Amino acid sequence: MKFEYKITLAYLVVGSLWILFSDTVVNTLITNPDLLARIQTYKGWFYVLMTGVLFYAFLKRHLEKLRTEEKKAREADRLKTIFLQNISHEIRTPMNGIIGFTELLKNKELSPSEKEEYLKVISESSVTLFNLVNEVLDISMIESGAQKVNIRAVSLNELTKELVVQYNPLVKEGISFSARNGLANPDDVIMTDEIKLKQVLVNLIGNSIKFVEKGYIKFGYSMKRNEIEFFIEDTGIGISKDIQEHIFDRFVKDSNNKTRLYDGVGLGLAISKGLVELLGGRIWFESEEGKGTAFFFTLPYIRADLSSGGPGLLKGEKEKHEAGEFIMTLLLAEDNIPNQKYITEVLVRNRIRTLTASNGREALEIFSLNDKIDMVLMDIKMPVMDGYEVTREIRKLRPDIYVIAQSAYAINEKDKALSGGFDDYLSKPFSAQQLMEAINKFIKKSS
Repeated sequence: MKFEYKITLAYLVVGSLWILFSDTVVNTLITNPDLLARIQTYKGWFYVLMTGVLFYAFLKRHLEKLRTEEKKAREADRLKTIFLQNISHEIRTPMNGIIGFTELLKNKELSPSEKEEYLKVISESSVTLFNLVNEVLDISMIESGAQKVNIRAVSLNELTKELVVQYNPLVKEGISFSARNGLANPDDVIMTDEIKLKQVLVNLIGNSIKFVEKGYIKFGYSMKRNEIEFFIEDTGIGISKDIQEHIFDRFVKDSNNKTRLYDGVGLGLAISKGLVELLGGRIWFESEEGKGTAFFFTLPYIRADLSSGGPGLLKGEKEKHEAGEFIMTLLLAEDNIPNQKYITEVLVRNRIRTLTASNGREALEIFSLNDKIDMVLMDIKMPVMDGYEVTREIRKLRPDIYVIAQSAYAINEKDKALSGGFDDYLSKPFSAQQLMEAINKFIKKSS
């Protein structure tokens, strides 16, 4: 009910009840006309006082609510302005590199080394742009409650080892980079969402690499009570006291070092906090400006049952398949020609024979005529027949066929795909490593 209706209804109800009961009581107890007149006057004043207090309480509560909403709206508008400023800078910078160096590549007189350098800049700028889009999508999915967890067995020791290998080349010269594990195998294998856990660690390690000029970066985990406590500690610039209270808010960036502008739109820590809480943990930090920062977060320790086999992706398993030039045959359903060429190139380099289809019906026809196809990489949005429809039809022919979905739809599509008949899901754009990791899962199952 609207406020004006509420206050009008309250006035009518209170007034009616007061008149009804007060007149009944007064007329029953008092018979003197002069005294009755005075009592009626006092009764009127009491009613005015009582309704005044009541209306004040109603109005105060309503105005406090309006002021709170107004404050939130002003803060949202401020954050929106900050976001637009940051996002404009962060999009235009890599786009400038992509467009500029693409133009330079048109020069036919370039040396091979110059071409390689320009391609490297284009590749790095593309990754930066891709990460930015992912961050914006991640924070929107977290805040809307659309993020889902995919619990599986995860080896923490393997994960830390992988991160050391991945980030060691990115650490500036002279900075010590190390990891410390708190559990021995196989106690380190827990049940959690590996992708989200890795994303949190990547965000925090990436921040340390960005803000540390000398000293060290350490990360790892330890067992505390019935929780796994992760840490990422560095000797970087630290976090300014004036923003420590808001460091996990969206679009907050520390600018205490006026001599250098650090990239990013201020979403990494907000995303990390949302993911940690989604996994059932909590996150906090300790920081001293100019001396460094240590981030901590916890996850529940749910030890994995390894009686049915170990966790993780199979790496290098394809070397066991040495019968012939190709280790397997894959049907690629992809209507976008550049994507088709890219995926085919990756697969051929990994000794995977590739049959391509540019629409859903063509994919179904190729599959029905070739019983040597080992797996299918299916684009969800396809001409003629979409990926869901094609997958349903090919499963009628071969129910056990392994089908990986690929899609540029980022929001809610993974859960829909996995419940719609697909065995795995790849979100575009994906790297060659991500593609081969998905294929390695199939090789592991089949072997």
